Amino acid sequence: MIGKKISDTKGMYYGWWVVFTASVFHALFGGLYHTDITLYFLPFKRAFEISSTQLSLAFAIRSLEGGLEGPLVGYLVDKIGPRPIVWFGVVTGGVGFMLLALTHSFPMFLLVFLGFLTIGFSTPFHGITASINHWFKRRLGTAMSLATVGSAVGGVLITPLIAWLILSFGWRAAAMTSGVLILVIGMPLSLLIRVPKENEALQEEEPDSPEESTAIIGTAGESNLFEYSPSLLVDSTGFDGDFTVREALRTKTYWLLSLSIGLRLMAQSALMVHVVPMLVSRGNSEGVAAILVSLLSLVRLPAIIGAGVLSDKWSRTRTSSLSMLSGLAAGVVILVGPSGLLTGVAFAFLFAGAQACNSVTWALVGQFFGRKSFGTLRGGVTLMQSLMSTAGPLGAGIVFDLTGDYNVAFVAISVTYVAATIMFWTLKAPPEPLRSNSIGH
Repeated sequence: MIGKKISDTKGMYYGWWVVFTASVFHALFGGLYHTDITLYFLPFKRAFEISSTQLSLAFAIRSLEGGLEGPLVGYLVDKIGPRPIVWFGVVTGGVGFMLLALTHSFPMFLLVFLGFLTIGFSTPFHGITASINHWFKRRLGTAMSLATVGSAVGGVLITPLIAWLILSFGWRAAAMTSGVLILVIGMPLSLLIRVPKENEALQEEEPDSPEESTAIIGTAGESNLFEYSPSLLVDSTGFDGDFTVREALRTKTYWLLSLSIGLRLMAQSALMVHVVPMLVSRGNSEGVAAILVSLLSLVRLPAIIGAGVLSDKWSRTRTSSLSMLSGLAAGVVILVGPSGLLTGVAFAFLFAGAQACNSVTWALVGQFFGRKSFGTLRGGVTLMQSLMSTAGPLGAGIVFDLTGDYNVAFVAISVTYVAATIMFWTLKAPPEPLRSNSIGH
């Protein structure tokens, strides 16, 4: 299939294979690290004899570190391609988990956690999302969501395994197992991540009928989802949809989008890092809290897919806004609901809705600013969101140590979701950049 002319080839568009590969990565990285890291929160506190504030500070620095490296990693993705970046992340993350299992002091934990795990699990997603953004435009929201849904699958399948390992054999056994799984599965998979060759570029984009040929680039049609369709490369003005980094930075849209994503991550990171101790503080055991985290992942499966499809057919900004409303409801329920299992279940369903738009918000970067500088621009957004999300887990940890509960944190999270709801709803596409010769650019 690959290497043939478009006209000579019919069948599965290779971009969907990239999506599938990305989904497996999300399952591994999401299930073993991003979702399941909360399962280690209380064991880490006990093992290293530290406070919630100290451990939350480590998680906050993690977010900040991931953001600071974002522009550089994004630039490298644009320059050398996504595959080397993904491979580097797999090796670093896998080795990091194995080293984590051998740590016996808080300083050593910080060295491994920040020097290996943070780098290993933040860098690959720059390459993965950039690769998908190169393969899709009309169905970018759907493609991003199908890739991200792997994190929910990982939470459903992997979270119970990690919880069982922690409760039965200790967190060190769980960490060592995680490292081995990442290396064995992730290294060969990284070879499948790539950008389109010239004769494959934008095959997904062709309008489905003559009437659609004048449609704006990026609108969703009703064609067969997995069939080839050669693309429209430019709009009627000659603009190819690709902003340079300088052009994007001059738009209000880029900064407002960065702020919106930052608010989303500020609230979400606070909940994700502290979700197990939060649920425990609401009268659930650690085992029940782990089950609720798995339920959260299970509910995210249809929520993520639904958000992606809805965003392509309706609006990516307003789909994101509705998702933020679900996060607001999650914060309110956990704040005012009675202690016990039912409140935990309601929280899991609502918080799943808040997480459903993660991929959609990243698709907005591609929708507004195109492909050529996506990695660098995504990295810039990552820097902004990390600066803001650093405060989420740290603030929640400080609140708990000072007050003995998370009530003030829940109020702050709810307010943050209100702000994010408004900002996503009001986001507008940037005006086309002024160029002396748009077609020739």
